[in-house]
Amino acid sequence: MKSEKAEFTVFGFAGTHDALRAEDVLLEAAVDVVLIPTPRALGSLCGFAVRVPSPERIAAIEALHAAMLSPDGEIKVMDRI
Repeated sequence: MKSEKAEFTVFGFAGTHDALRAEDVLLEAAVDVVLIPTPRALGSLCGFAVRVPSPERIAAIEALHAAMLSPDGEIKVMDRI
């Protein structure tokens, strides 16, 4: 059985509080968001990151900036859907 993959954007934050707040902000903005363990590619940021589908990246950034949250890192990943 072959699993389908899609491109996602992962935003990392310096602190757990910011990552959890980002999840809440994105949920309120109707962005499809999942809280995940921070990928190694984002370095030594806190233990949590948020993953959004890449087509929703701009909406996510706008919602985060409106809430005065700025990601401390961003990567693209391919993941199962």
